[in-house]
Amino acid sequence: MSRFIKINNTMDKISVIIPVYNIASYLQRCLNSVISQTYKNLEIIVVNDGSLDNSLEILEEYAIRDERVVVLNKENGGVTSCRREGLANAQGKYIFFLDGDDWLESESLERLYLLGKQQDADIIVGNAYYSTDNEDIEMFSTNFDVLSSKEFIHSLAIGKQPWCLWMKLIKKSICHKMVIPDGLSMAEDMLGVLQLSFYARVIAKSSYYGYHYYQRQGAATKTPTKKHAMDALLAAKYISDFFKARNVYSDYFDDIAIINLRCLLTCCNQGGVDREESLVKQIYSDFYRTKYLKFLIWQHRLILAGFKRGINFYRILFFIRRLHIGF
Repeated sequence: MSRFIKINNTMDKISVIIPVYNIASYLQRCLNSVISQTYKNLEIIVVNDGSLDNSLEILEEYAIRDERVVVLNKENGGVTSCRREGLANAQGKYIFFLDGDDWLESESLERLYLLGKQQDADIIVGNAYYSTDNEDIEMFSTNFDVLSSKEFIHSLAIGKQPWCLWMKLIKKSICHKMVIPDGLSMAEDMLGVLQLSFYARVIAKSSYYGYHYYQRQGAATKTPTKKHAMDALLAAKYISDFFKARNVYSDYFDDIAIINLRCLLTCCNQGGVDREESLVKQIYSDFYRTKYLKFLIWQHRLILAGFKRGINFYRILFFIRRLHIGF
């Protein structure tokens, strides 16, 4: 039992926002992990994104069993629209984004909340596992006590922190400043995390591994598409434009450069686009420098060097894998 359970009724409400689309097979594990949290002052907002399976039926059953569960039903619009809908209806002081096929350890929210209070932080970051049905593998993430906004953005840029909205407890007051364009199918978490980090005063980090990021076959982000490739480039442009609009582009230029190169890598990973695409040419022209490439592993540097010459090594790898599967 939680050692803090006696003061739970005096603690701030946390709104857990869960997008759901055709994941009936995983919902019970996810919802049970939230309902059983040692931190009890929760609002569990589950947004059904026009599911075609029996996800909505499962959600309605949970809403009957636990009054903290709030079900919002909408037409299909993607994960970003679900998070926006949940945020618009959230009553909590803090927001926690959770994907509907993932799950939590029982003390996850309590540990994050208490650390946030201790450090007076706007964002509290936890650690996560890559989880399958058979094993949990620790996701790489450098531990720290507290960082400023600029320090954390640099940590993100150089690869010391994962670009994900989940496993972060975030004050709702800065969540409302986050703007992610509808229809962006790739790097939407990158865009969201960067904005939230910019608006935060203090970011704290817990060493606790409390989030299970489920690795399931058939997830939308696993299948390379031309749209995903293009959206990765659009995310890079949105990020650059975000800093320009706030007149701090030069202050963050080094990190913007590294982030743009990472977006270009994601584009390549998703099959790539025409090498003459204007956004590709701009990234190579503005940011393809040794001082920024050094923050990437050698394999990624090789991929960018190849793509600069019109060779997409990711695409070659995908082709080889298909041949192997065919045999």
